[in-house]
Amino acid sequence: MLGLYVSGHPLNGIEHVLAAQSDTAIPTILEGAIKDGTQVTVGGILASVNRRINKNGLAWASAQLEDLTGGIEVLFFPQAFSVYGMDVAEDTVVLVKARVSIRDDRVSLIANDLVVPDLSAIGVAKPVAVTLATRSCTPDKVRALEQVLTRHPGTSDVHVRLVGGGGPRLYKVDDRLRVEPSSALMGDLKALLGPTCLA
Repeated sequence: MLGLYVSGHPLNGIEHVLAAQSDTAIPTILEGAIKDGTQVTVGGILASVNRRINKNGLAWASAQLEDLTGGIEVLFFPQAFSVYGMDVAEDTVVLVKARVSIRDDRVSLIANDLVVPDLSAIGVAKPVAVTLATRSCTPDKVRALEQVLTRHPGTSDVHVRLVGGGGPRLYKVDDRLRVEPSSALMGDLKALLGPTCLA
């Protein structure tokens, strides 16, 4: 249903910025070409962020870091999370410095540094991220969402995260529906999709 106007990947157009500041691609790590314990810098967009509390009462998080070629689990243990936790959020474009961890064929990254790159220099505004339950994604709802976006034209991309039914999937709305991220737009989106759609 979203195929009407959803296309591409949220990183399209900024992948060169991330590549210039990264030293390792995600598939290279997943394929086992990087040794356990190696320090790498990887760029991408955070998805499926899960915040947790350990047995000592300290906050930490796990997240899926995705680029145009794949995704890998990144663990933000309490020491790193206490410093960078504010930026560990879904749909945030980041550069992560981390240590490769290989345990029983499970490959992940242990983060020790996180940077949110400045994308303003290339004219890329922060996208407006909307969460929508897959079961609620009806043709009528999609048309209504398109009408809301049309009423608030601007330069910011819109990302739609579908949740439920096989895990979250992230889509970038067609460029013709870029918006101005105003309070009026946020109000219209919450009225249409519910108060938690922008959380």
